Amino acid sequence: MKRALFITFLILFILSGCNDHEKIDINSPSYMFSENSGIASEVKVNLNGIFNKNENAFEGSLSINDMAFEKVIFMHKSLLISYEGAKRTVLGDIYLDKQANQFAIIITEPELYTKLTNEKYQNEGLVISAPASNLEEAKTIEEKLKALE
Repeated sequence: MKRALFITFLILFILSGCNDHEKIDINSPSYMFSENSGIASEVKVNLNGIFNKNENAFEGSLSINDMAFEKVIFMHKSLLISYEGAKRTVLGDIYLDKQANQFAIIITEPELYTKLTNEKYQNEGLVISAPASNLEEAKTIEEKLKALE
């Protein structure tokens, strides 16, 4: 009986170490800014999903203020891609530090840029950093995450 319990616990312990998926839920103060247009304000952002450690990839949902993207995928330092059915939209670039629960998104999709800023997109990225509650914190997080390998 003791041996069976020991073997069961040993198997569970080994399997728990083999888990290659990690839940990500970042819902913290965020700040958006654009260097050349003078845009700088707080924004509500939630990133929720599963991070696959083997593939170094995220799949889940993203909401920015009242806009929801039910299926997004990305890897650190890559494109942030949203899927709505068969329609694929590149929202911009994303940088993620899952240990620190930090991210920086550079929005380059013109329609989303306009919805967030009420300004016309002019080939400049709109940066959203989290967690950040002011411009200085947002810039620091963006710079730090861009430097990560």
